[in-house]
Amino acid sequence: MSQALLISDNEVVNSLYEVNLKAYVAMNVSIKKNLSGAMELLGHAPNFDAIICFSETINNHKKGDHFISQIQDKLPHIPIIILGQFEGELKNGISIKNKYDIKTLLQSMAKILEISAKEMASMSMPKFFPIPLKLFMQIDRGHCDIYFRNAKDNFEYEYFKILEKDTPIGDSLQKYVSEGVEHLYIDANERLRFINQASKAIVGELNRSDLSDEEKVEITSQGMGIVAEEIFDSEEISAEMAAISKACIESISEVVNAVPKARKLLAMLLENQADYCYKHSVLGTYIAGQIIDHISWGSTEQKEKVAFSFFFHDIYLVPIYKKYPSAVSEEDILFQPEVSDEDKKIVLEHAYKAGLLVKSFPRCPMGADMLITQHHAMVGGKGFAVNYKDDISPLSKVMIIAEEIGTQILIDTKDGQKLNFDKKRMCAQLREKFVNHTYRKIIDAFEASKL
Repeated sequence: MSQALLISDNEVVNSLYEVNLKAYVAMNVSIKKNLSGAMELLGHAPNFDAIICFSETINNHKKGDHFISQIQDKLPHIPIIILGQFEGELKNGISIKNKYDIKTLLQSMAKILEISAKEMASMSMPKFFPIPLKLFMQIDRGHCDIYFRNAKDNFEYEYFKILEKDTPIGDSLQKYVSEGVEHLYIDANERLRFINQASKAIVGELNRSDLSDEEKVEITSQGMGIVAEEIFDSEEISAEMAAISKACIESISEVVNAVPKARKLLAMLLENQADYCYKHSVLGTYIAGQIIDHISWGSTEQKEKVAFSFFFHDIYLVPIYKKYPSAVSEEDILFQPEVSDEDKKIVLEHAYKAGLLVKSFPRCPMGADMLITQHHAMVGGKGFAVNYKDDISPLSKVMIIAEEIGTQILIDTKDGQKLNFDKKRMCAQLREKFVNHTYRKIIDAFEASKL
C-alpha cells in the first residue's frame, strides 16, 4: 500500500485528510506535527510516495525553505504537495492554493500514484475500514456499527463490535481515548457515508480569524454538500445540521459583503470545484443583495432572509447534479434522456420539498419557507412557471430575477470561459421574459446596482 507523510498540527483536519486518502486512493498516512519530526522520520524511513505539508507550516518556520530544498535535493523521488498559499519554488511538487480543497488533494495524489478515476471509484478494501478515533468524537451517533480490533498471531486480527449503529456516542469511546487507541473500525462499505458525516468537522474551521474568502468558499461548499446528503437521507433538519447550515450561511454572507465586484466573486467560484448548486446559490445571494440595496423597501433583514433561502432553495438538487454533472439548469436535467423518472420528479418538486423542509428549521426566518417554495414562480412550489404572474411575494420576485441572472452568468462562463457580462443586454433580455410592472421595477434596481 502507498504511503504519505502529512505534516500538520491541526488534529481534526489531519484525521479528515487521513481517512479520505485511505478511502479514495488506498494510502496510509503518517502524521508529524512539525518539520523537525518530519525530518527525523524521513531519515529513518525515506520511502514515502508523497509528502503533504501546509504552507503555514513552511512559512511560519525560520527553516521552512531549507526543509523544502533538503527534500528536493536529498529525496528528489518524493513529490511534495503544499496546501495553501506558497510562493517558494517546487522542482517536484504540486501547490494547491486552497488548503481545505480535499477534492484537488485527492486528484493530485491519484495523479502521483497513477490511479485513474475509474480505479478510485472501485478501490478494493478489506472488510473493516480504520477510522481515526478523533473523528468519532466529531459525530453524535454513528450510522453504522463500530468495532475495536485485537491482534492475534501471524499479523491477523479479530474484531469486536463495541457500539451498535444509531447509538449516541457521547462518552462511550472515552475508554479507548484514555488507553491511547488511535483507530476504531467500521464496515468498509460504509466508509464513504461515514466520511460525509465526519466531514462536518471542517465547518468548525470557519471560526478561524485567518481564513481567506477563498477558504471560506471551499469550506461552505463542503458544508452545503454535507447538509444536502443528510437531508436527502433523512428528510429532516437535525439540530446539528441546522448549526452547520447557520455557520455556512453566515460565512457566505460575509464573503458576498466583502467582495466588491461580481467578477471577483465569479472568479473565486469558478476556481473552486464546488458543484453547480453551491455556485448558483452564492451568486444568487450576491445579486439579490445588490438588488435589495437599490429597492426603496429593501432592508438588511430581507438580505439575511434571502441568503438563508438561497442556501436551501436547491438543497434537494445537490445529489441530482452530482449524478448529472454536465447539466447547467433544472430544465436541462429534465430534458436529458438518461435522467430517471424518479430524479425528474425531485427536480419538479424540489421547491415544494425544500419549502416544507425549512419549516422545521429552528427559528427559521419568517416567510423564508414561502420564498423557497415560490422561487420558480409557482405558488405551490411544483413545476416551473411559463408566465410570470403577480400572485407571489415581492421578495420572491427578487429571488427569481437574481436566480435568472446567476444561471445565465454560469452558463456563459461554463468550461472556464471568461465572463463577458453586458448588463444592458442582460436587462433587455430580462424585460422580454418578465413583462409585469412589479418585475420590471426589480430589473430597474438590478440595472442601478454596481454589479
